[in-house]
Amino acid sequence: MTSRPTSIATACLAALLAVAGAWSAEAEPRLKGVGIDWALDPEDLQATCRRATSAATERVREVVADAPRAAASMERLVAVETALADLDGDLVAHTLLADVTSDDRLRAASAACKQAVAELHQSTASDARILALARQAGERAGNVADRALAARYIESGEGSGAHLDAGTRAVLNELLDRLKALEIEFQQALAADRTHIEISREEADSLPADLRQRLTATEDGYQVPVDFSGTGRQFLSTMASADARRRFQVAFLRRGGEANLARVQEALGLRSRIAALAGFESWADYRLATRMAGTPDRAMRLAREVAAGLRTQAGREMVALSDLKRRSGDATPFAAWDYLYFKAVLERERYDVDQERIRDYLPVERVIPAVMSVYSDLFGVEFHRVETERPWAPGVAQYAILAPGADEPMAYAFFDLVPRAGKYLRPASFPLRPGRRLPDGGYERPVSAIIGNGPGGRPEQPARFSHRELVEFFHEFGHLVHTTLSTAPYASLYGANVRRDFVEMPSQMLENWTWDPDILARVSSHVRTSAPMPRELIDDLVATRYMDAGVFWTRQAFLAAYDLAVHGPEAEIDANALWFNLMPKLTPLPPTPGTMPPASFMPIMGGYDAGYYGYLWSRVYAQDLFEARFADDPLDADVGLEFRRQVLEPGGTVEPDELLERFLGRPVDDRAFLDALSKVGTE
Repeated sequence: MTSRPTSIATACLAALLAVAGAWSAEAEPRLKGVGIDWALDPEDLQATCRRATSAATERVREVVADAPRAAASMERLVAVETALADLDGDLVAHTLLADVTSDDRLRAASAACKQAVAELHQSTASDARILALARQAGERAGNVADRALAARYIESGEGSGAHLDAGTRAVLNELLDRLKALEIEFQQALAADRTHIEISREEADSLPADLRQRLTATEDGYQVPVDFSGTGRQFLSTMASADARRRFQVAFLRRGGEANLARVQEALGLRSRIAALAGFESWADYRLATRMAGTPDRAMRLAREVAAGLRTQAGREMVALSDLKRRSGDATPFAAWDYLYFKAVLERERYDVDQERIRDYLPVERVIPAVMSVYSDLFGVEFHRVETERPWAPGVAQYAILAPGADEPMAYAFFDLVPRAGKYLRPASFPLRPGRRLPDGGYERPVSAIIGNGPGGRPEQPARFSHRELVEFFHEFGHLVHTTLSTAPYASLYGANVRRDFVEMPSQMLENWTWDPDILARVSSHVRTSAPMPRELIDDLVATRYMDAGVFWTRQAFLAAYDLAVHGPEAEIDANALWFNLMPKLTPLPPTPGTMPPASFMPIMGGYDAGYYGYLWSRVYAQDLFEARFADDPLDADVGLEFRRQVLEPGGTVEPDELLERFLGRPVDDRAFLDALSKVGTE
């Protein structure tokens, strides 16, 4: 086995830096960066983390040790909030590096710091004195934000057992700490995963040239990384060899292995015990008690209604793909690893859409500034490139977000999309530091980021988005504006710190922009000619929007139902067996034998446990808002500013139903969502 020549590896790095350089050309010397030092070594990181958590612990202790004074309850609650927010702000780099660094020692140190911070937040939430303080503060709160802050601490305290006797509370705290440790271990195992498959040169012949050149050459063929990067989707969409696709799919769904599957099983047991101690029938009941859905039954009903309503259409989509496979000369049963490949074939045959051609119009270095310009026009802000003093990795770009004509930023945003070992996510939004009112009367500028393994590039061919990746980037940018344009006064209520089943609403609504012909023309720029995507190609692309919606939404319904079921009241659930049992009941896309999907299903170990249904739940709201206010003119700046003011800025200070009723002038209904689903199979 041989590695790729050094000259090619060096050239690829140069290409990636060239992308960063293209963004850097917009840098404004007058603007300073956020000033976070990312250049930490493991020892300094650990020492600083210990000092910071100890100092924050002492600050909280002093607040709660103070003799109870009802008149000062809100001030004291704010003091607790400030101590925790100061800690999180001081340790932004120390906790983020676990998700972005390629250094194993640094990642381990950062993960340990993240665990220590989580334990401090948990011990604070479960403190009976702080719960009592929040209840007092809630009775005396004089404004909406203060009442919302007190309510948030009451919910958190009751959910963490602060109202229970000391012995039960101690057990609950111990279980919650162990659960958080398991979740971090699960995530770190995926970050450290270096799974790859080998393909022959003959198998590689069907792959696009730019993809082949990004792979590691071996004596007999190539190594293909099996991860969350865009490489995997492009590989499955273009690899003609069914066996190579099968090997990739099986490897992909075995990432994390038995160790991660064991972590999932232990986490499920812990969650069941925690819920019971807190007085709930199940973890799903425990989690949904403070969400819009209210009960698992309501959330499960939505998932099953979507699956039932689209089952027939999803079946028709699978029949069409199965027919294509048979016509190709392969009479074997249709498998999950066939899906993306024959979907791409169908797009070419039925709609004359070649996703590789689409990619040529979406070079990352041009698309990102173009997307920024769309968001700038819509929400009345400007993005200015600033120099990052010492970024955490090559290719990281930093932007300041300003009001038009302003000299000082209102927020900062980082973008890190260059594929790199140690990053295991598709692009995702990371709210690094929330905005908040400071004790001196100032306002801390929020910092957010979009981080993940985006598409790779090479010297002759810069990194290019697929249309799906463009949709994902628009989606994550929706989270980014939610986490940078809020004006909430408290970190706990800032930006996307809203009800968990509402958090996806803004980002899902903004996905609609990626199907608008005028916006597609605006953000596209051919990699060689710089010409926008031709209208004929745009129209063909838009026509594909609902071609696989049956399979897509029944799969989303399955994932939502699985997440709720695995966190239901039934004891001793086998997470892997449940996956294989439930999937065929809700979606026609078959499960992959010999795999363990829960071992790499990040949502159930990354904060969306008993919450994946939120994608469906939020979509109902998202589609209603889009159709009611934006469909006629997606770039209506007046409506965009109204959305920013009424929906994004309040953060968690106002309940979602109230926010949306203000914006719509009426309660939300589900007709727009159902109408969109009715288009499935008609375009």
